Amino acid sequence: MLGKKKKKTGEVRWLITFADLITLLFCFFVYLSLFSKPAVNLDTQFKITENALRILGEVMPLSVLSSIQTLKDQKFSSEALLVEQIEKLLGDKNAAEFKNQIILESVSDMMVQESDRIAKIRVHLSEPLLEDLEVPLFFAGSARKGPVNPALCNEKGLTQQQDALNRFDYLLPNESIIIPEGEKSGSTYLCLVDDQLYESTESILVQIGNVRGNVDRGAIISQNVVIEDNELPPEAEFSLKRREIYEGRVSITAKMNRISGLKSEIPLRFLGSAKEGVDFRLIDSPKITIYPFTEKGSVLLDVIQEDVPLYATRTLIVEMEENQLRNVQAGSLRRQVNTIIGALEMKDCSGINRFLRENRGVFASFELNASKSRCILSLPSDFLFESGSADLKQKHLENLGRFLREIRTRYELEGDVIRVEGHTDDVPMGKKLKYANNWELSVARATNVGVFMIEKNGYDPDLISITGHADTRPRVSYTSETGQRKLGKVLKEARKANRRVDLIFARPAASEQIRRFFPEQE
Repeated sequence: MLGKKKKKTGEVRWLITFADLITLLFCFFVYLSLFSKPAVNLDTQFKITENALRILGEVMPLSVLSSIQTLKDQKFSSEALLVEQIEKLLGDKNAAEFKNQIILESVSDMMVQESDRIAKIRVHLSEPLLEDLEVPLFFAGSARKGPVNPALCNEKGLTQQQDALNRFDYLLPNESIIIPEGEKSGSTYLCLVDDQLYESTESILVQIGNVRGNVDRGAIISQNVVIEDNELPPEAEFSLKRREIYEGRVSITAKMNRISGLKSEIPLRFLGSAKEGVDFRLIDSPKITIYPFTEKGSVLLDVIQEDVPLYATRTLIVEMEENQLRNVQAGSLRRQVNTIIGALEMKDCSGINRFLRENRGVFASFELNASKSRCILSLPSDFLFESGSADLKQKHLENLGRFLREIRTRYELEGDVIRVEGHTDDVPMGKKLKYANNWELSVARATNVGVFMIEKNGYDPDLISITGHADTRPRVSYTSETGQRKLGKVLKEARKANRRVDLIFARPAASEQIRRFFPEQE
């Protein structure tokens, strides 16, 4: 009897005692137990990491957390082994309350080597069934999945080593696991493809699909299988040990002893007597990149040769930056020696040179430099101008005119374009001087020399261009090799050498060809 009826003012009420409530709850749980379903879970590995401890610390007492911390970074191959340790540390009461949280936060990746041949996937039931159960599996992740074929994959691994299989990371005999009647577990295999290719770590996400029948999916329905590559990085070396290079575009090439599945990078350093920007120019970055599944990579250089004298050489040594290699090892040929050979044909400046040599007394301060395409004649400012002035000195006009008329008639300079460039030292202009800064002074000096050449000495104005560079292009540096600023007499000599007007004689560029992209309207 659950209660008593009491009559009061015509009403009927039921009174339930505490004992009756306990009885009802017991009956309710018994009822639920009759309809609860077995749960299927994936077998996985467990590891209590620092991150797992941080999350658990938010939901469990400090005393419990301190006990669990003794298991930090330990690996457990099954849930049963982890539960056993939890119960030993926490006791039955705390273990019953917190073990499920600890288990879920400690699920770890299954780590396998590519050379392991197989990775075993297991599932288990909370209680056995009276009939066979098929557990469907789904596979995703970065690893490349091959065909599902039991003839190619069994519990021992791949049954055949076909080259066509190397494009995959794993194969499957099937995509489900059968748990036999009366059993609590079943398994299948992933067959790993050891392709001898150096590549990045791949992962396979295995997940239990929807299970048919009187079964539920449990708490652990997914597992990450990480395939670690066991290959050493390939070796790369230069394709040539030594060679001669000439003007134009050349390549520095490195090749690998075997292809890789990763992008390889080989930073370079350049040594030797050749100077960047003077003897060669980098078109690409100073790093050879070899892309996945290719054997070679190159960087391109422009060999300039402008200032390399006839038959002279410059050495360009290229070395691998071994401590900065990425996804590759340095092979035996880590250094390439390139010899830049001077131009076979130089700009003929012999006429100017002969005249200066024969008139050394008057023009001893004039300096001639020749390269493949140019004659560079430097006229010192002290010969041409007073300090801070752009007016040509009257006392030197006759000799300067005689010199300019002489070189104008030289056959080797006939038709040359002439660039007149003004250069100053680094001393700022005084407030009382005519020009506000060295830029104005350098342009004015170059202009006056150019006008003198055209108006007084018969030069074609169509062949002359005039520019000023102030102190931005010194011939002699104002700092020493150690980077210290020059002082005293040494600084004075550097400033004197840098005050000049350069006459640069060069062959005119070929006429530009213009391509019409759109036809003219008729």
